[in-house]
Amino acid sequence: MSINIKKLKILVCDDSISNVMLLEKLLNDQGYQSVVTITDPVKVLPLMLEQTFDLLLLDIEMPRLNGIEVMQLINASDLKKQFIPVLVLTGNQNPQVRNKALESGAQDFVTKPFDHTEVLLRVRNLLRVRGAYIAQAGMNDELEKRVEKRTAELEKATEILIKRLAQAGEMRDTDTGRHVLRVGKYARVMAEGIGLPTEIAFMIEKAAPLHDLGKIGIPDSILLKKGKLTPEEREIMNAHAQMGADLLSEHESMLVQMAGSIALNHHERWDGGGYPSGLQGESIPVEGRIAALSDVFDALTTIRPYKKAWSIDETIEYIKKMSGSQFDPQLVEVFISKLDKILEIKSSYGD
Repeated sequence: MSINIKKLKILVCDDSISNVMLLEKLLNDQGYQSVVTITDPVKVLPLMLEQTFDLLLLDIEMPRLNGIEVMQLINASDLKKQFIPVLVLTGNQNPQVRNKALESGAQDFVTKPFDHTEVLLRVRNLLRVRGAYIAQAGMNDELEKRVEKRTAELEKATEILIKRLAQAGEMRDTDTGRHVLRVGKYARVMAEGIGLPTEIAFMIEKAAPLHDLGKIGIPDSILLKKGKLTPEEREIMNAHAQMGADLLSEHESMLVQMAGSIALNHHERWDGGGYPSGLQGESIPVEGRIAALSDVFDALTTIRPYKKAWSIDETIEYIKKMSGSQFDPQLVEVFISKLDKILEIKSSYGD
């Protein structure tokens, strides 16, 4: 990114009209296209806040406000973040004054009476530094935009991968249709209902469909069995929670980590009687508790080869009955309060 320093904007402030006129002509004759001159130091800060300047030529000895006081005002404003160089104009040779000016933000000095060549060289050098700063800032902005775009692309790819994995897990199970999609939608309603931030609720919605991913590792003879499972078969079936978590482990994506937590914890029970870890109450991650209720509601109200669909009333009665034992009581209350929305989702995303 190349910056034409002759197009950069210069502000000159000196209480001497002859000085500002001289400097303006000198700069214009050298090809600088945007030079603004003022003689009132009080106007410097308001003008710089109103317009974008790239260099300030500032007299030190002025009435009302001296140059050091002007620089202090600039430093106390948002302009300090913009790195606008200051070239001090002074006839004062006192080292203390110069040091105070440097401490206040001056980058260079020009001594009065002006040597024209010296003024132009110092202006050029400071504008080159300013131009490099602008170019670098532009490159940083462009890089940030590229990073944001790539991050969005990766997040989209991760979301698609999550969806495909959920579909893959569903294909191995019995004919559950759009079960995993509904579970995600129900989960978001509950997440928002208990006040979780929108971003987290969104992640739970996208991750919840992977709750049964671990069933990929369960033998067909057990997964697709029509009758009741034996204790040994039940133990193997229950291992799908840990299998799902293992498949989704060690990934830096927060969405994948959320899916792993849901896969691991969606069969834990509020009373501690669930699996695989026997967690109890608030020790169960909230996303696991949400997915558990979403999963059970949809499973009960859906036709499966091994059972008929329960009615909504029967299912709600069961959920109420299991509040405080299988399910988080607060989530049960939220679920029931949002039942109209839940049923709308069930209808919209039917099999």
